Amino acid sequence: MKKFSLIISLLFLSIGLLGCQKSGNEEELDKEISKSTEKITVKPTIIGEIVQIEGERFLVESITEKLPDGRPDAIWFSTDEIESLKVGLTVSVWTNAIEDSYPQQANAEKIEINE
Repeated sequence: MKKFSLIISLLFLSIGLLGCQKSGNEEELDKEISKSTEKITVKPTIIGEIVQIEGERFLVESITEKLPDGRPDAIWFSTDEIESLKVGLTVSVWTNAIEDSYPQQANAEKIEINE
């Protein structure tokens, strides 16, 4: 009788655990949501002045951040919205990945022109 009760308990526990698993579609949806929320953070990657425009990219030098050697933090951003930008504008730019170099390089995910 104890073996029968143990087997029944294990059977119900197994069924209960299987019911709690996510399906493949739910897992994919969770991954997509996670990726989309990682892309743009609340704080901009850099706030600075556009100092150069070259083709489909623009160079932003930080107005607040300096590197240890005294140079301004600077990032080249690629974008399709280049026609709305010009040298001298102060902008806030968001990105999700930056290539290490000086100046750094990234794709602009979001650009805000500051007044």
